[in-house]
Amino acid sequence: MKNRTDKILLTVFLLSLPAYALILLTYLEIIPVDFPLELFSLRAWLALTFSAVPAFCLQFLLCRRTRRRIAAIPAVAVIGAALWFAYGFFTATGWDTLGWGILMLLSIAPAVGCALAWAVYGLYRICKRGDIRG
Repeated sequence: MKNRTDKILLTVFLLSLPAYALILLTYLEIIPVDFPLELFSLRAWLALTFSAVPAFCLQFLLCRRTRRRIAAIPAVAVIGAALWFAYGFFTATGWDTLGWGILMLLSIAPAVGCALAWAVYGLYRICKRGDIRG
């Protein structure tokens, strides 16, 4: 079961990463695609939040396959970047605030994905030990 789950996580990560890149590039109109005006808010929401899926899959896979100290490196890096961008956003003045805000918005979803992966891994470990019987 462990190998099957790891393969599923790796597959979802490898498929969702280019899907997120495509969503972001079409939202930024680097790749021009004609979408109906009604789907603009959905496209904006996906561009800001879909990156949590590959971050979750990669972090959960690292938690399951490596030691905790090694698995913590991506989570610390992503969450640290989100905090750094938030600090820059709240201390910047003028137009610099816009750049820090965009970076902060793009880094929140991967940070949430990493934190959620650690939470799910913690529940997985508790259930595996048998403390919770369902």
